[in-house]
Amino acid sequence: MSFKEKLFFALAISGLAISFCLLAQFHSNPFRVPTFGETPVCYIYGNAYLAIILAALLKRSFFTRLLETAGFTVGLMVSAYFLFVWIRFAGRTSIYPAEIFGIKTIYADFLLFALLLVLRIIKKP
Repeated sequence: MSFKEKLFFALAISGLAISFCLLAQFHSNPFRVPTFGETPVCYIYGNAYLAIILAALLKRSFFTRLLETAGFTVGLMVSAYFLFVWIRFAGRTSIYPAEIFGIKTIYADFLLFALLLVLRIIKKP
């Protein structure tokens, strides 16, 4: 396993761990986790990270490419949406992002999805 693959899995599992932390915060204080419609964002991010991890572990096929594309698209689009809303309407909106180690999870998730996509693109020989 190359360094890029190890880094890829480390980032993806870190993102999944952030999703679990958000889930714990959602159950203790639902107002700290943004929702997309009625669905807490931690469920959306968790499923996107799982799709990316599964696609990386399984043998390359049409299904794994579809799974990977869906994971990256959903993860990046939802995180970009919440990042835009937070930057544009900070303090005047009902989004109060959770923090992990003093970093807002909105920034962390967007950065993780972007880094995973970059690593997936440069992974190809």
